[in-house]
Amino acid sequence: MRRALGLILLALGVFAVAGAVLLPTYVYPKLTKVPLDQDSTSVLEGTASKVLAVTDKGTGPVTEIRENRKLTATGHVQANFARPEMHEGTDYAVWLLAVQVKDDEDGTVLTASKRQVCFDRHTAEGYDPRGDADPKCTKESSYVTQLKDKADKDGEKPPEQNIYKAQPGLNFKFPFGTEQKDYQVYDDNTGTAVTARYTGTEEVNGIETYKFVQNIPDTKLETKSVPGSLVGVADSSVDADLYYRGVNTMWVEPVTGVEVKQQQQQHQELRPTTGNPTVVFDGTLAYNGKTIAQMVDQIDENKGKLEFLSSTGPLWLGIGGGVLILVAIYLLVRRRPAAPPAPPRRRQRVPVGADR
Repeated sequence: MRRALGLILLALGVFAVAGAVLLPTYVYPKLTKVPLDQDSTSVLEGTASKVLAVTDKGTGPVTEIRENRKLTATGHVQANFARPEMHEGTDYAVWLLAVQVKDDEDGTVLTASKRQVCFDRHTAEGYDPRGDADPKCTKESSYVTQLKDKADKDGEKPPEQNIYKAQPGLNFKFPFGTEQKDYQVYDDNTGTAVTARYTGTEEVNGIETYKFVQNIPDTKLETKSVPGSLVGVADSSVDADLYYRGVNTMWVEPVTGVEVKQQQQQHQELRPTTGNPTVVFDGTLAYNGKTIAQMVDQIDENKGKLEFLSSTGPLWLGIGGGVLILVAIYLLVRRRPAAPPAPPRRRQRVPVGADR
């Protein structure tokens, strides 16, 4: 009975130790992927001391610089299942991000942008082929939508065109198991990966986060043809360089890699060849309370599962398995106590003459 129990405990112990090894090394990497069926909305709110608005009241586009406005930016992320990368078991996802910024006072759409990116579901890094012989994502799966330089007809808005390009760096989130180190994060405005430096820990809505700050230096984005009145020039239109600088701050829950909070400080100005620079945007936007609460709910739903796979599960399985193996060895090698010696048998004495 003791030997049978020892063998059972030994098998259970070995199984538990094997589980402690397999959970973080095999199961965890298999399950730490962003979902394919993404469909989410985030909202940033804030103010701008100056912002460029283009309106059309039937007489053609009119540009103006508005001051001290409250703004709302709405970002919608949706999976694109039409792309060939989006299949069962894939390590890459294709998501489309559409962002629209409005003036709260009258609902005027100030800016609108779209971009689609094929990225690694484990690391959140945008795929960059860099001459790969067997690329993981097709060229058409990553693009940025821009307006053409000119409209097809006078008075109309220029049509959109997709510029197919890789978008390297982190996209949409940080990696699972975010570390206290610097990361390269894709910046929408410059279209490049910019270093986000780790600056410490901070609590947001009861969640301990890692804080990352991305400083974008003064950068020329493009040369545009703008109305001369916008930059203080008498000419009807002039060429001006659009410059941008900013500070993006991200508060990241490290286990899930979810950005609990995000803040964007941006400054853009037009610099003509002649004339004075004109500020076309200067403001700060950040996640509103509802969006932060959604991120916290997402973390609460997934953090415990990930911690079990990567740390708490292996720890308890390892300890429990070790204890079971020690008990099993004790039962198997311990000798049974020797049986006590049998009492000496007493010989019966037969009386003399008893057999006569």
